[in-house]
Amino acid sequence: MTAATATRLKDVPGAGNIDPTTGRTRSGGEYYFSRDGGPAAPQVELTAEAPSLTSLISSRRDALEHASFVTAQSTEAAGKQGDANREEWWRRSFGNAEWRDGVTHPKMPDDFTPSKSAGTALNGSRRTSRRWYKGADIAVRMPSVSAIKRYSASIDGATFDLPVQVANAAGDDGIQGWVRVTQHGEQWSVSGLGMNAADSAGMSEAVRALLESRTPTVELSTVDDLRKRYRDRVRAEGTQMETVASSGFIDGVAFNAKAETLTLSMNGRHYSYPATEEVYQALKNSRSPGKVFNTLIKGRPAARRLTSCDDCNRIYAPGAEHRCPTRHKAPQVEASAWDRLARRGARVLTGRPRK
Repeated sequence: MTAATATRLKDVPGAGNIDPTTGRTRSGGEYYFSRDGGPAAPQVELTAEAPSLTSLISSRRDALEHASFVTAQSTEAAGKQGDANREEWWRRSFGNAEWRDGVTHPKMPDDFTPSKSAGTALNGSRRTSRRWYKGADIAVRMPSVSAIKRYSASIDGATFDLPVQVANAAGDDGIQGWVRVTQHGEQWSVSGLGMNAADSAGMSEAVRALLESRTPTVELSTVDDLRKRYRDRVRAEGTQMETVASSGFIDGVAFNAKAETLTLSMNGRHYSYPATEEVYQALKNSRSPGKVFNTLIKGRPAARRLTSCDDCNRIYAPGAEHRCPTRHKAPQVEASAWDRLARRGARVLTGRPRK
């Protein structure tokens, strides 16, 4: 038996840093993994150099083949054509996905159809149906809403990952990546994976709008502004308070940088004050937050009384619409045979991942 050839993954985008002997996550990328899946060894120090585009591509390929954990990423999309790019769309999706050995969130498979007739999916069955959902300023391609809801029911409402492409009105192919979704009755939790905050917010809100709509085929054409919808939903969820140490009467604090408002919970009551970031930091980090309050905040005008939700404990304005935030569930399933097939079938985009 020949000796294992090691693949260093210290600088691999998306490579895992899980010690395979203990299953614990280590900081700093302290482990690499042998090609035969053998035990990890302490990583060799490498000279710090800016990675070339070619090395980034090959490194992700190495990570997909060898690492125990690969983070998700988003890239430019495979194109807008329908059936002509189905194979490339799915394989690029597999290349962008999060992959984890052991317990993981399931991914909606490429063969989730009722008939299970012969086709071009990884296991030889028919591909999961994809659809374009189009609006004036945005278009979303993903498995059909009806198929997504059937799949959610088939796994008893567990959290799962969903491949998505979003194109814009400018005619660009857009971006392709994954969102994590969880059904909570009529509501859905949706969050982008491996993408920047702007892409995650836009893609997530579009997918959420489709999944929560009774008429998804026309939903995006009736939504005037997804950004406004996102802001309204976040506002309706209310404010999550942070605890304050060493205070006799201040129970919690939160700061809204955009609105420049400071929210305080004091003796079971909640108030909002106009304040700066400096005031917030001074109060939060002080050993005597009560003294900071008395000096910088108490007696200032425009204090507003707020209320709290008994279910989620978030703070919001009296009379305002409130919607308790929904959350994803912990992973409960082991990686399946389909996961292994999909990972082997991944195609890494020959271009720079979207930042």
